Amino acid sequence: MVSRVAPVLCIFIFALALGCSGMGETSDPPNSTDDSAAVESGTVDGYVAQPARIYIDGSGTDWKTLSVRHEEVGDGEGLDVERLWTAHTEQHLFLRVELGQAINLQEGNSLTLFVDADNDPSTGTGTFGAELEWAFGEREGTVRGQTVGHAEIGLHSLPTVTSDIFEVAIDRSAVQADDSLRIALSSDGDRLPDGSGGLGYVLTEASTELEAPGIDAPTTADLRIFSQNSVNNFDEERSAIFAEERQPSYRRMIQAVAPDVIAFQEIYSQTAAETEEVVEGTFGRAEKWEWAKEGQDLVLGSRYPIVDTHTIPGYEEYESGAFLLDATEALGRRLIVVNMHPPCCNYDANDEHPARNVQRQRVVDGVVAFIRKVKSGKGPFDVAAKTPIAVVGDMNFVGDAQQPKTLQTGDIVHNEDFGSSEAPDWDGTALLDTRPRQTGAPMHTTWESTGSSFPPGRLDYAFVTDSVLDVVHEFVLNTATLSDEQLNRHDLRSGDTATASDHFPVVVDVAAK
Repeated sequence: MVSRVAPVLCIFIFALALGCSGMGETSDPPNSTDDSAAVESGTVDGYVAQPARIYIDGSGTDWKTLSVRHEEVGDGEGLDVERLWTAHTEQHLFLRVELGQAINLQEGNSLTLFVDADNDPSTGTGTFGAELEWAFGEREGTVRGQTVGHAEIGLHSLPTVTSDIFEVAIDRSAVQADDSLRIALSSDGDRLPDGSGGLGYVLTEASTELEAPGIDAPTTADLRIFSQNSVNNFDEERSAIFAEERQPSYRRMIQAVAPDVIAFQEIYSQTAAETEEVVEGTFGRAEKWEWAKEGQDLVLGSRYPIVDTHTIPGYEEYESGAFLLDATEALGRRLIVVNMHPPCCNYDANDEHPARNVQRQRVVDGVVAFIRKVKSGKGPFDVAAKTPIAVVGDMNFVGDAQQPKTLQTGDIVHNEDFGSSEAPDWDGTALLDTRPRQTGAPMHTTWESTGSSFPPGRLDYAFVTDSVLDVVHEFVLNTATLSDEQLNRHDLRSGDTATASDHFPVVVDVAAK
């Protein structure tokens, strides 16, 4: 059924057992006793191959040196499907899709993926005999008639916010094609290519080395920040770090990362003192740290003295916490760390509250206003000019792209409540989005739950004032992607991050400029 509200976008991928290779080479479809099947298995312009190392980070910079697979701009009556890029490694098939307007890829659309893995329309479902179907907007699919979730096809896509360009990664083992694919896209008013048959693509051998960040801090690092949503169990009224069954994983992670500053979100029912007792006792941190809590769930621990704290207004109980640290020993100056946790999800407005997109926007507007006041000398902290600022947390950016834009650039939406817009860095520029990558995987996603219908997303961020701080290293800790050698060297277990929380730790190493 075509939605009257959201754009409709469908991707059709048909796997062919063809023995073709090379960029731009054309091959005839396999022999078939069914003339209609032979017509369906043809392609618009043959087959190409583009092995390349792609990192799913939402920026698309990896694609700039790659050729557009197909382009048809301005020919759609509804949602215009304009351009498609394709690439692959030994593990993944990558797509980059450019549309004529912004949508939310994870909901509110009818994006559907079909894979005819054996090129036999009689063995799969639907007209094209698909062994794999995935409906992006509905976040569900089937493989050979069996219902599957995103984890079964290894689906990752970014950005998690609205955009007109998306990167998609699919696990090749789910496609189960020997060497070739056909690709096509369609929407409520367009298709790409316009001709039938799709776009041929060849899965050649791909020697593309993965550049994955390590856990060890480089010698150039002065200070390491660790941020994580320690998911709260509301039934038991405790955060994950207080759950005995999760604590061994937390102990190993924190000991392996060895941070200087820890920012936790979702510590609702426990105090800063209780958090201190767990981290310094149960988790085996030998040093005596200082701890403080602001807002309803934001706890920060620091190797360095916490000089002052401040609650930053946002939307009702969704406040942010600012912590002023005397980091002179590490950076030669003080450091402001802002810990954030705006509301999740994309619930609509009701009689009592505005939509979650509006609530989140007010939270980020509040943080930008706080930084503006600090820089002008009117803020709650009396700090010298060029005092470094880091903004971290579970941002829950799953809706309007304006929210991360505001936090990075200072473009306030609710000026009547939070004042004028102003670039947040000391030199009049935007904050640096550190955009950390997972350890051992080409993904920048920070949240993953096999029990949720939502595929992995980038919900956790770290921004810094890079006019006064160098980011020398950054990573998202996902122990499931680490090799046995790495796990043993750091005394970690493969399942540690999944056991601890559905949010991966975000780690950033900085140095004073």
